Amino acid sequence: LFRDPEEYGQASRDLMIRRDVQGRPFAECRLIRNNGSAMPARLQVQPLDPRDISRGGTFVVTDISEKQKIADALKESEARYREVLQNSQSIILRMDTKGIITFCNTYALTFFDYASEDLLGKSVVGTLVPEKARIQHGLSMMANDIGFNADGYAVNINENIRRNGDRVWIAWINKAIRDEQGRITEILCIGNDITDRKRGTGEVRISTDAWKDAVISNTDVREEVFDAVFHICTEISIEGREGKPVGTTFLIGDTKHVLEKSRQIILNPFEGHKPEFRVVTNPALNENIKALAQLDVAFVITGDGFVESVGRYITVDSSNVSLPPGMGTRHNSVAAITSVTNAIGIVVSQSGGGITVFREGRILKKITL
Repeated sequence: LFRDPEEYGQASRDLMIRRDVQGRPFAECRLIRNNGSAMPARLQVQPLDPRDISRGGTFVVTDISEKQKIADALKESEARYREVLQNSQSIILRMDTKGIITFCNTYALTFFDYASEDLLGKSVVGTLVPEKARIQHGLSMMANDIGFNADGYAVNINENIRRNGDRVWIAWINKAIRDEQGRITEILCIGNDITDRKRGTGEVRISTDAWKDAVISNTDVREEVFDAVFHICTEISIEGREGKPVGTTFLIGDTKHVLEKSRQIILNPFEGHKPEFRVVTNPALNENIKALAQLDVAFVITGDGFVESVGRYITVDSSNVSLPPGMGTRHNSVAAITSVTNAIGIVVSQSGGGITVFREGRILKKITL
């Protein structure tokens, strides 16, 4: 029924972890028909012993091919819609290297609720950027490596504020404007609002909807798993631990190869725990993960969200990795292991608290909080 042991193993793990609204185990997977073709299917089980699913039970298989086609078509349609929306509603600013605003378009004025005379000639710090030392430091770092930004390696995500004090998250693409001698004179900033307003909890979070697909495509990482890990990283970056900054690493997906190219250097704190207490999408696990992040070792998480291990040391040679100045050993190691596996790497920097997302040895997102 299954194409290989790995797919069977993942389906078995799903049946251990996932429950439908009636509390019954289920899994979504691909099964093989008699003619060899693959069929998207939903497995549901009524176990003989709810405490031990390995004892067997009644299995129901539902063909969800049409449902999958509709879901894929909807995702493609949403991606096209997001692209149109982003291109038609963008915040455009220009500022000098000291952060003084020299231009802003109409949409920017409307979005931040300012008149042009209230922004032009003013610093972005205290108007559009919160007056925090860390944010100002991030602004200067952005100006310093703008030449690398101009090559389009990443999108910087920053916390900004509207005139009424509302916090928003903006994804910025920054381009250097140079004089005839090649010196940077101004910075062109094109931004899009990516604030997550769907939660209804009052908590302001970064939405990953506009860029997540590019990160997880062609991996075994589920959307909800990437979101869960990413938001834990933002909390670690902003809060640290006991008032101190924390740096850490998460490796998501392609777990078999990640484990082959790393080694355990401490006892795995999750070893022997029940599966439901090792699922990263379980909010009750967040505080444990944030506490363990202080150990400065890598978390290895499967694409379906199972915390496989904490305390891995990456053994891949990083001598051929090429990253921008200011990135240390942690970033180089993650770039190296993602270049030889199909994993997604997320690094929280201890100095500055920035979050960097890696895939295939490259930086896909650089987020300044």
